[in-house]
Amino acid sequence: MIVYADTPICEWWLKKLKVSCIKKVLDDSVGLALFQLPYPLSNDEKFLEKLNITAKQCWQVVVLVSELHKETVEFIALHQHPKIKYFICGVIPHFESYHLMDWFSTTLFFYKNNIEVLGKLVPYEIKPKTFDILLGRQKPHRSVVYNYIKQNQLYNKVIMTYLQGKDGGLLSEQTEIGYIWEDDIELLEGEYRWTVTPVRYHGQNMSLSQIIPIKIYNQTAYTIVAETNYDNHYSFFTEKIVKPILAERLFLVFSGQNYLKHLRSFGFRTFDGIIDETYDSISNHDDRFKAIISQMDFLLSQPQELILKKIRPITEHNRQIMLSTDWQGQFLKELQDVLLFQPRKNLLDSSLLTRT
Repeated sequence: MIVYADTPICEWWLKKLKVSCIKKVLDDSVGLALFQLPYPLSNDEKFLEKLNITAKQCWQVVVLVSELHKETVEFIALHQHPKIKYFICGVIPHFESYHLMDWFSTTLFFYKNNIEVLGKLVPYEIKPKTFDILLGRQKPHRSVVYNYIKQNQLYNKVIMTYLQGKDGGLLSEQTEIGYIWEDDIELLEGEYRWTVTPVRYHGQNMSLSQIIPIKIYNQTAYTIVAETNYDNHYSFFTEKIVKPILAERLFLVFSGQNYLKHLRSFGFRTFDGIIDETYDSISNHDDRFKAIISQMDFLLSQPQELILKKIRPITEHNRQIMLSTDWQGQFLKELQDVLLFQPRKNLLDSSLLTRT
């Protein structure tokens, strides 16, 4: 089979499948095609035109989506076609798709090959502080957490950082905390401004955001995950949830409705019965965030030794699922199956992809 690869990453995946006939230019000999949806979608008309041409010509077209945001989800919803299959890094309810758990597999790569690093964690020891709250760049749902800590003067109960502005500086109330760096981190370009800053950690290149903050985790009992997005129409799973799972921690997640429900669909367990996780089903953002904050208050009032004992079966299970699942292998198997599937002839001629 001759397969068109739209980007070097697509070519890399096809080589992992041992596809020998890869073309970087579309012509009449191409029967299959692999695209990567660009992000940000600054020139989606050009991408759409190429996708339209390919959908008319090829047996099967696959689009990889490693970033789930409002714009990309809207693009997927608008551009459905019987021959096009989307592989996404998360869940879009009521939409048939396949999984590309890119942030899981890329974050895990280092830790699977350096498992001894996880041995520095002490997840079930009593900690001097209750929460780590590493908020990243400013977003409305993250400001809810930040303002709650600030208004209630809970700085002595948490380790919290929050980036702001073009320079990515810490908010003024938190400058006394500063950054707590892991050992053996080397910045690869300039100074640290954003969590996606490329670094070298124990000799391996990765994003700073993918490094488990061991020093911070060993000072705090539980994790507040303020995910990349909080839209109710999809769940985007990133390295932000991978880190507390690998570190065997209880987490509360500021994200969209049903984030925990969708996470459980991958085999993970969450903490309902130990805390009240009905917040996950609340559609209104303000009400959902208030419900999460009520659980923060609850955990602040509870003896750590009691909570840490209760969560252990769940957190050990989650760590095992995260480490033992071959996320990349599952994706490659599904990708191979989809590429090898040839649609019926009556699906070959379609212009359904054009905008309406």
